[in-house]
Amino acid sequence: MSLLCLVWGTAGAAPAPVIEAGQPQPAALMQAFKALEDRFNKLEGQLENQGVLALFNEVEQLKAELAKLKGVQEELVHRLAAAEKRQKDFYTDLDDRLKELAARPTPAATAPVAATPATDAGASEQETKVYQDAFAAIRAGNYQAAIKDFQAFLKAYPNSALASNAQYWIGFSQFSLGDYKATVESHQRLLQLYPDSPKAPDAMLGLARARMQLGETKAAQATLEQIVKQHAGSRAAESAQKLLSTLK
Repeated sequence: MSLLCLVWGTAGAAPAPVIEAGQPQPAALMQAFKALEDRFNKLEGQLENQGVLALFNEVEQLKAELAKLKGVQEELVHRLAAAEKRQKDFYTDLDDRLKELAARPTPAATAPVAATPATDAGASEQETKVYQDAFAAIRAGNYQAAIKDFQAFLKAYPNSALASNAQYWIGFSQFSLGDYKATVESHQRLLQLYPDSPKAPDAMLGLARARMQLGETKAAQATLEQIVKQHAGSRAAESAQKLLSTLK
């Protein structure tokens, strides 16, 4: 018979729980469980805090990248607006110049009749005709033909009184075709060969515009400031002042 039965039969009371030797006490078990539970809660809290911290860092990084992209967008919008304004000013100025030229009487019509009639400050009638034929291509918007015709004119009449004008319209046509490097070269050639030409201010303005299109902002600004200083009161200076305002 077991010890439990003997105790029950002897005392006639409810038996006490039997605890085997070496088995932990209930209080000790509860304490150990509580310790494990505390450790679990602590680790869980640490994991949650680390997760929130990582999420916070990621949000801050995204905010920084968003601010950077916003800055780039604002800069691009500003550049686009400035480019559109420059383009509008260019075509307005171009339209005014073409209207002015269209309103002028042709040199041949005003030249006196003579054995060797001369027009446009010394240009012969033949020179004037070739020049006018080339300029007709510009009025028609055929800039490729205009370049070819004015180059032929310069080859045939390198010392003509109209040579600087022909050189200017070559650069003008090249700009209209989007060949900005060639425009720079043509206008620089005019300024080198014909520094006192009435077309010099316009050539400088065309040079500055081409440099702006090429992204050579500092060089363009310097040229525009030179126009305003050296040719104050001219139409080129007025246009240069407008372009300067778009660079600031």
